[in-house]
Amino acid sequence: MRKNLKDIFLIILAVSILAIVYFFSKWNKIDIDENIGKSREINDLNSKVFDPAFLMFDSAKIRTDFEIFEKEDDTVSFNLKINKSLRSENIYSLTFKSGDGFSGINIDVLKYRNFSYTSAEFYTDDKSMFDFINSGRYTLKKQKLTLNKSQYKKGDSIFGKIELQIKFNPTDSIVNSRGYFRSIIE
Repeated sequence: MRKNLKDIFLIILAVSILAIVYFFSKWNKIDIDENIGKSREINDLNSKVFDPAFLMFDSAKIRTDFEIFEKEDDTVSFNLKINKSLRSENIYSLTFKSGDGFSGINIDVLKYRNFSYTSAEFYTDDKSMFDFINSGRYTLKKQKLTLNKSQYKKGDSIFGKIELQIKFNPTDSIVNSRGYFRSIIE
């Protein structure tokens, strides 16, 4: 009986250690810059306009200038939505969306306390039978998130900057993307 309890304890300990290693290998610490909301880049969002090629239904106000591939003009193709978890005080989801109604990309950032995890998802309505075999179109290599504070309540203003290093898998090219954002926690 004692040997069984010892084995169960060792299994639980091993699973716990693996979970901690996974957390610290995938999640990055968030930088805090209290003055980012007053930066020139945040104020420049007022002069940006939506790219007419992309359908934007939920906002007439520019919330982010994030782009995967660098643009020289003041058009924006991404929109941003930030939600607070209903179940936890410490979990927030930031979703950067770009699409034309038929295909697009979502950059999802999950914030837990002072850590963040980012993923990229390409979507399309042009599906084939063997899509599950293809790996994702984008792979995130590096991520960095800067926010104006560490804790928010529903209705608070949030300002920040996101920096990503993304591998575009069809061509194996690496793209450095960044953008500033502002929104209200929903």
